[in-house]
Amino acid sequence: MAKKISDEVCLENVEKMKALFSNVIEDANRFRVVYGCGVDVGMMNFIVVRQTTYTYASYAIGFDEDANEIVILPIDRDLSAYGDPIYVKHDEVKKAKIAMFSKEIRIHANKFPKKYITFTVQEMLNQDPDEVVLCVKQEDDANAFLNFFKTKFS
Repeated sequence: MAKKISDEVCLENVEKMKALFSNVIEDANRFRVVYGCGVDVGMMNFIVVRQTTYTYASYAIGFDEDANEIVILPIDRDLSAYGDPIYVKHDEVKKAKIAMFSKEIRIHANKFPKKYITFTVQEMLNQDPDEVVLCVKQEDDANAFLNFFKTKFS
């Protein structure tokens, strides 16, 4: 069984992620920031063998309710590196939905490398046996993001 990470460490991770977001995004003060993570499953079938690969992604996701805008900043789980931020306004989205049970969010827009992005925003992530995600505690921000997404994006 995976070791449970303390609330203090989870809250500290959230603060570090928000600081990284603020350092990278020029007008970061207008965004509320949450942690999101996603997994991409790839399958290849050979004659006898099936190969499955999992690619994990972590994101610092900023959302601005007034501007109807989301900025997605790819980050690594130890918060030492980041990718290029992707800004998405509501009118640039072709399709956006949130799954009822898994709360998985999928946004279709031309700005994304695969033309879509999939991730979840959880209130609490405090176990990571495979060390692939950032452990966080973000109840208020996660609920605010999900409410924003349901009412303004999907």
